[in-house]
Amino acid sequence: MANNNQQPLVILADGSSRTIGSQATRNNIMAAKLLSNVLKTTLGPRGMDKMLVNSIGDVTITNDGYTILKETEPDHPAAQMIINLAKRQEEEHGDGTTTAVVLVGELLKQAEVLFEEGLDTPVIAKGFEKAADKALEVLDDISMEASKENLIKVAKTSMSGKGSFSNLDEMAEQLVNALLDVEEKGKIDADMIKIRKIHGAAAETTEISECVTVDKNVVESEMPKDVKNAKIALLQYPLDSKELETDAKITITSPGEYQDYLSKETELLAEEIQTIVDSGANVLFNNKKISDKGQNLLAEAGILTAKRVKAGDLERLAKATGANIVNNVKELTSDDIGEAEHVYERVVYEDREYIFIEGCKYPGVLNIIVRGSTKYVTDQLEQAFNDAIGAVTKAMASDKVLPGGGAADIAVAKELKQYANTFEDKEQVAIVAFAKALEELALSLAANTGLNTIDILTDLLAAQQDSPNMGINVMTREVSDMLEDGVLESETTKAAIVDGAASIAVEILRIDDVVAARAETPVGGDMPGTPNPWM
Repeated sequence: MANNNQQPLVILADGSSRTIGSQATRNNIMAAKLLSNVLKTTLGPRGMDKMLVNSIGDVTITNDGYTILKETEPDHPAAQMIINLAKRQEEEHGDGTTTAVVLVGELLKQAEVLFEEGLDTPVIAKGFEKAADKALEVLDDISMEASKENLIKVAKTSMSGKGSFSNLDEMAEQLVNALLDVEEKGKIDADMIKIRKIHGAAAETTEISECVTVDKNVVESEMPKDVKNAKIALLQYPLDSKELETDAKITITSPGEYQDYLSKETELLAEEIQTIVDSGANVLFNNKKISDKGQNLLAEAGILTAKRVKAGDLERLAKATGANIVNNVKELTSDDIGEAEHVYERVVYEDREYIFIEGCKYPGVLNIIVRGSTKYVTDQLEQAFNDAIGAVTKAMASDKVLPGGGAADIAVAKELKQYANTFEDKEQVAIVAFAKALEELALSLAANTGLNTIDILTDLLAAQQDSPNMGINVMTREVSDMLEDGVLESETTKAAIVDGAASIAVEILRIDDVVAARAETPVGGDMPGTPNPWM
């Protein structure tokens, strides 16, 4: 006989909440759509900026997708999955974060329509996966060679809409020339590319050079400030009077004893400076402090010196010059010394000096000094260079580029619709839905340009009957040949966007049960009716 008094089994902690089935799926889709809608208006050179104000009142103005996501920190778990996709896209490709997030939202929006029509999640997921595989094939088929001319077009496309370069063509060409030159001398190392920002100068005075810079000045006016055939020592060691290493006390009973004590300190410091001289160094970069007496002794020895150099700059110098970073000056030898053809101090803006290290022993370094009238401008230009470097290096590695301006998206969507006709089951509908999501990328670009999306889609589909290079020129607001207009993007970056977005969309669709440990944080459950759209 059944025991009607049996207590129900409880396995969730107090205060936990659970959302299951279609409600969990719909809530996750809602979170993805919200993220997508927020970023959609920033897409393309004509996209709008977002003003972000943090908890302490700091204001950031940007149209960079990853920056927006990072600054706002959405709490919803599905949103966090999409942010992780954006982070991976940013770290591995340096560009395409906004497009990736928008595509996830559009895919899930299409999936929501299919739910309403009665399609099961496994069918939608399988159709999306097949569509993604076919999309990658089409992208490869329509790609073009990454010639130098095309790489410059990729750089221009990535930099457009971020900042206010009046000499965009010149900047893009300089960047590509520098990257190609670095690649000829060895593999491009992202850690060896440094972007520095200076506020108050015109953006057109931005510098791109193959050297290392240190944002410090020479510590002593009597020191040399220009050294040819430099022998470089790198220290993480304070060059000043040493504190006692124990709790012992020194009792001084007369002025003579005090003078002897000071003389001994100076003698010890002089011995350390002599160790640097004996190593053969004529340039010293130290991560620690240097006393006035130490600076005087180094000046007398004719050694160009900078102190409190950032650890990152010290590591970059070590890679570039072949020097070893030494933690105890007493252990410094000639084997630890690096080499460079030329080290000199130069004023970069008004009373601000940098030390330049050129002709390093090991090539592959790239330095960019971004200039702009305000912090906002330099931040935008820095992001422009980061995006361009990511896109160009990926295009160089794969030797493939694609037409931009939504051309590749429409070309893939067109092929997917034809591909869907080869299926007789419900997966056909899911593949068509994937194609529609890709079309939305081009339509979002058109909407941000102020074009009628219905008319532009009709024009794009008609124009692509002749060539897959036909896309939207946001400057002329017309459908034209993207190769001729110089609007190109990295094939590798676009493929990563499609593959990553499809994977995350499918992963979110397969979640049918969300358990939240704290009821007061309704993640995965009902979307709260608060003004915060990220929850």
